[in-house]
Parts: sequence; structure tokens; C-alpha cells
Amino acid sequence: MFGPDRCGTESKVHFIIRHRNPLTGAISEHHMMPRPPIKNDKNTHLYTLYIKKDNTYSVEIDRQVAKQGSLFSDFEPSINPPKEIDDPTDSKPSDWVDEARIPDVDATKPDDWDESEPATIPDTSATKPGDWDEDEPEHIPDPENARPEGWDDEEDGEWIPNTVPNPACEEHGCGKWTAPMIKNPKYKGKWVRPLIDNPAYKGEWKARQIPNPDFFEDPHPHAVSPAINAVGIEIWTMTDSIMFDNFLI
Repeated sequence: MFGPDRCGTESKVHFIIRHRNPLTGAISEHHMMPRPPIKNDKNTHLYTLYIKKDNTYSVEIDRQVAKQGSLFSDFEPSINPPKEIDDPTDSKPSDWVDEARIPDVDATKPDDWDESEPATIPDTSATKPGDWDEDEPEHIPDPENARPEGWDDEEDGEWIPNTVPNPACEEHGCGKWTAPMIKNPKYKGKWVRPLIDNPAYKGEWKARQIPNPDFFEDPHPHAVSPAINAVGIEIWTMTDSIMFDNFLI
């Protein structure tokens, strides 16, 4: 599968290969990673995919290369499985220590460490601007938000209009003034023991490797099987004026 995809805040160009296992005949999906973003505007764009006989590929947007690479290394999971895999019967020894750093048990909190100090404090040097109006509210009822016809306070509850920013506050501050907050120079936070190297550390444990019983090597993944034999569009949108045309395989 190849083409642009936009869903919410996600934006990407898909290239997905459905590959047939030469040993079992099973078909699996392999996704190009990472995926380049689409052109997110209202203009017409040309998306092109080249699959080459040297087992490389190229993704172009408007004739400009957005991503290129190898069919062997750029897909998850890999088209050709690894020659070796973790031994499922192997397990980490109970006395294996894989924590590289540990708290220093000999460390003590300094006497002058004050955990009660807050991270921020009011700026005592700040003063209320001269044009600040504490009598004017920051928000006012929306004059265009009229009480709906048929509203019944007993059945629907008390009707409360929406509020909007007070236009009288566009040029100066309104509402109760409070001093801005600044970083507290006395803040130290909660004291924790510093970390030191763990003398018992053995490193990251890894299972021993064994030959992969499902290993195969397809030297020609560019010869896509099953072959590309259809064009399909999957779309769910709330935006009109989206069109697709000029497909070429």
C-alpha cells in the first residue's frame, strides 16, 4: 500500500509491503519506517513510489525525494527475518544485577536543605500598573448568546449565558491584580540520595541466541508477491473538495 494519510494531528506517507513467506506461503505486512509527512495544504500534489530492481525504493512528493532507502533495512518488521533469535527457554539468573546506578546509602541530607520552599514565589518588586481596573471583570456574558426559546429553569436548570473576553480589557488589565510569579532562588525541592556506580552491576542481560527456525532469505523483495494489481482509496473525512486522479502503475 502506498499513499498519503492524515488523521487528526498525524501526517504521514505510507509504504506497506505485503510479503509472501517462501516457506509457509503466509502473507505478512511490513511498514516503511520512519514515514515522511504529507504536504498539508489545499494544493494539488503528486505522490510517487519507485521500487527498483536493486531492492531500493524512493518516495517522491511533487518530484522531490521525501525518503529513499533499502527494502532490506527500512521496514518493520524486517522482510527477511533474523538468522538468530532469543532462546525462549533462556531466563535471566536470579542473582543478575542490571542496575548500573544505585542511591548512595552513605549520603545524608545537608542540614541547610529546606524542602518547604516553593518552586515559585510572587515577585515582590512588581507593582500594579496604573491603568489596571480591578472593578472591570475579565469576562462578560456574551451579548449574542440569547436565552433559548422554550428554556425552562425547572426542567433545564438555571440558564447561564456563555462568557467572552471583556473588550474593555484589551488595552489594560482587568480583575483582581496579583503579582507575577518568579523562580524562588531558595528552592531546592525534595532531597534524594545521589546515584553512584553499582559495584555489583553485571550489564544488560540478554538471552542467548539460537538459530531462527523460521529464517528465510528473499534476495529479491522488489519482486512484490502478490503483485500490485489494484488501486484502492480509503477515506473518512469531514472536509470537502478532496479529489484523487491520474493513477499510474
